[in-house]
This record gives sequence, structure tokens and C-alpha cells, in this order.
Amino acid sequence: MKKALLCVGNELRGDDGVAIAVGRLVEEHLPQWKVFFGYDMPENEFASLREFEPDVIVVVDAMSGFKEDKIEFIDLSDERTYIYSTHNLPTPILISYLRNICTKTIFLGICVLLENVLHFTEGLSDNAKTSALKALDKLKELDAMLDS
Repeated sequence: MKKALLCVGNELRGDDGVAIAVGRLVEEHLPQWKVFFGYDMPENEFASLREFEPDVIVVVDAMSGFKEDKIEFIDLSDERTYIYSTHNLPTPILISYLRNICTKTIFLGICVLLENVLHFTEGLSDNAKTSALKALDKLKELDAMLDS
């Protein structure tokens, strides 16, 4: 099974880079996954994703509007799903593009405090670092389910 991880975030905006940190952890601990770093323009990776032809795509991104430290898989198969992302790409557009590439698309949202993404700051907060490790654990669980 071909598994892809699309990481969305901007490392110059503090905790907004949490998904990039998750991508680096996945490269290290889950080599069977192909990691695509979309940074703050995930659409730039769509051609590479299409060429890879994954069986599943997991999009990981920081999100706001929920309790900090919440890490949640959200099914993107429903066009009405709205994600409170820290980016401006409307979720229905993201969904429609990714669904054309791979029908099995999952969003992994990592909640961060909005005030930790509003300014130019390098580095993750301690909470975001912990959340990145927890997200890796969730991806390991998903990986085991996909392989069974």
C-alpha cells in the first residue's frame, strides 16, 4: 500500500510549523510513508502526489478553534466538512483536488493556540513539540490498521 503524508505549515510562524515537524518524525520513524512538504502552499505538491499515486493521503496541519493539544483525525470524504486551519486555502478546494488524486484522504489536525501562530517566530512551543510526538503515535496506529 502506498501511503502519503502531506505536511502543511509555515516554520517561521511558530507552532504553525508543527506539521512540518511531524513530517520529519515520520521520515525518521515510518520510512514506508512518502512525506510531501507543502509548507504554506500545499497545492505545490499536488503534481508530485498525483505522480506518486498513493492509496491513502493524510494531510497534517495545525488548526485552531479547539482545545490546545487536541490531535484529531477528520474524514475529508464529506464536502461539507470544514476545518479551522491556520491557512487560507478553503477546505472544499483542498478536498476536491486531493479527492481527484486519491479517494481515501484523511486530515490530521493538531490544535495549537492561535496566538502562537500569529507572529513571525522560529521554533515550536513545548506543547507543539509534545503534540508532534503524539501525532506520530497516531500515525503509527493508523499505519498498523492500514497494513492489517
